[in-house]
Amino acid sequence: MSLNQQATHLKRREGAEGGTKYIAVASGKGGVGKTILSLSIGKGLSETGKKVLIIDADLGLSNVHLMLGLTPQKNLAHFFFGEATFDEITVRIDERFAFISSGNGIYELAKLPKDQIISLVRRLQELAEENYDYVIFDTPPGIHDDTVAVVSSADFPVIITTPEPTAVADAYALIKIINRENDVKDFFLVVNKVESDREGKKVYESIRLLTERYTSAQLSHVGNIRYRKTLIRKIIEQDPFERGFMDDVYNILSNMNLEVAPRRRSFWEGIMSRLLGR
Repeated sequence: MSLNQQATHLKRREGAEGGTKYIAVASGKGGVGKTILSLSIGKGLSETGKKVLIIDADLGLSNVHLMLGLTPQKNLAHFFFGEATFDEITVRIDERFAFISSGNGIYELAKLPKDQIISLVRRLQELAEENYDYVIFDTPPGIHDDTVAVVSSADFPVIITTPEPTAVADAYALIKIINRENDVKDFFLVVNKVESDREGKKVYESIRLLTERYTSAQLSHVGNIRYRKTLIRKIIEQDPFERGFMDDVYNILSNMNLEVAPRRRSFWEGIMSRLLGR
């Protein structure tokens, strides 16, 4: 199959109605709860009967497995270079919930010849969409190339921040860059470690005012997560699904309307365009 034919095949699959949906969880800075939110969204969706895959794309600082007390032997880079099968890089959390560590997979993929990129992305797409209802990317913090590519391509770009002024400023900066560089309009905001819903709303309003004034982005405040000391103990025990935290996450999921149809230009087409520099 020629390069153009492969790319066309990829776009046809992406245009299918009711396919796999892609969620990207991102933050302007580290330490605001991005990984625990990714895991908890996955857990919440799997408990509704959905099949969920998390791809830990935080290169060099991958910690999904640490929170779960699991040790992956292979990662996405092994799959891309033919050193492991999809099943071998997939770590099961439970029957409907799994994760993959990316290693340097996404970064290394960009270095390959274009025809090989298309072939590998097409294969990964098929495997993900044949097996999962949702794929969640836990992205690197900050304005990282991989973060911008993944968040720009996702059906549901979720930005998490805390009330800390530097976290708020960095969250806005991330939204502004993704909006300006890739014309992404819709973002979902989660405010973590709040003392009250009033505090979370205040953070949302400060970011919303900036986005409305200086960008074309639309920000939806889908929920807050209260600060809980008990969560820290659960994370130490490598059992991060603390009950109160999960209650807040269920509220977030109910506000996100995840059953809407994927974007016309969907995840893999967006990733392909950015990897090939189009």
